[in-house]
Amino acid sequence: MDGPYLAVLGAAVLCYAALGAVLRALPWFVGARLHGGPVAIGLAVGAPSLTGALFRPVGGRLADRHGPMPVMLSGAALMAVAVAPAFIPNPVDLVASRLIVGCGEALMMSSAVLWLLTLAGPARRGRALGHIGLANYAGLAVGPLLADAIAPRIHMNLLWVMAILLPVLGGLVAATQGGARGVRPGGSTLKVAPRGSEASLVKLTLRPGLGLLLVNVGYVALLSFGATAAAAHHIHIEAIVVPIFGVGVIASRTVFSGLPDRLGAGRTLIGGALVAGAGLATLAVTTSESLAVLAVLTLALGQGVTVPALGLLALSRVDPSRHGAAAGLFFAYFDAGVGLGGPLVGLAARVVSAPFALLVAGAAVATAAPAALLSTPSPMRGK
Repeated sequence: MDGPYLAVLGAAVLCYAALGAVLRALPWFVGARLHGGPVAIGLAVGAPSLTGALFRPVGGRLADRHGPMPVMLSGAALMAVAVAPAFIPNPVDLVASRLIVGCGEALMMSSAVLWLLTLAGPARRGRALGHIGLANYAGLAVGPLLADAIAPRIHMNLLWVMAILLPVLGGLVAATQGGARGVRPGGSTLKVAPRGSEASLVKLTLRPGLGLLLVNVGYVALLSFGATAAAAHHIHIEAIVVPIFGVGVIASRTVFSGLPDRLGAGRTLIGGALVAGAGLATLAVTTSESLAVLAVLTLALGQGVTVPALGLLALSRVDPSRHGAAAGLFFAYFDAGVGLGGPLVGLAARVVSAPFALLVAGAAVATAAPAALLSTPSPMRGK
């Protein structure tokens, strides 16, 4: 990875760190300070995903037409400006702030994906798609640590200031890479994206997107019921389930980021989905603490390679001049998976149990490969 690539990746990490810092204290803030119930807490936490799903395709199309840098800077700036209403301590302004933050994050993320794809080149697209997820997890890990270091007693005004400064810093880092605004490896400039049918783009990315949606049922199941399922089997790892998963995904994206490029997206997806599904199933039934930790790491390994493999499948069917729009559409299924998967696994947990919810999620993840691969059109030749 060269300097410009690392700079764009670092800028994305800083933007995601702002989200992580706020998430560290948001449930407490809504519950204790704003006297909101579980629904209010869930809405405040999940609001950015609602607008993110809508604006990722928009950000991708804009990046295709104008180059990734101005769109990424606009997204980072919007993330910073959108924090302002949160200083007013009432639920309506807080949710409004979170919705606008989601718009900015969507623009930032979609343009960052295109920028990394451009800098990586055709032979390393899978790696670039994996690294944008790495930036997400790294930022969500670093943000809470910064929050605890700067505002150990949960001083919300300090956290809001941090949520403003981190995207601004990320934008400044991205702005230093002026030469990468519209240049592909080898010096050729980015072509203006053709106006092609939006319906055709949706069709070409649909199956990989559905695969991503199914994979994220496993993700949201672990976040929602992983610790509860472990406790049901008298395994005392509740506090470390999510951190182990996050570290595992970061390690997977770092060590195996090039796997889809080397083995092929289809093979990587099949193996990764089966591994992730097995990890969830094992966590659902094991009564061993060490095996439970291994199960979470197994899920993280599978999650870490399936998402870039699915993204590579989506891009392989699309002309490079529309990769920004395609990536935006594809990653919108991430938000859809979280939004739809949450109620699904929640219903399974309520009707049966938390371990059963993990089994349902494991089955969903295991079907991601056939959902993405069966009856798909052939990838574009020469791309």
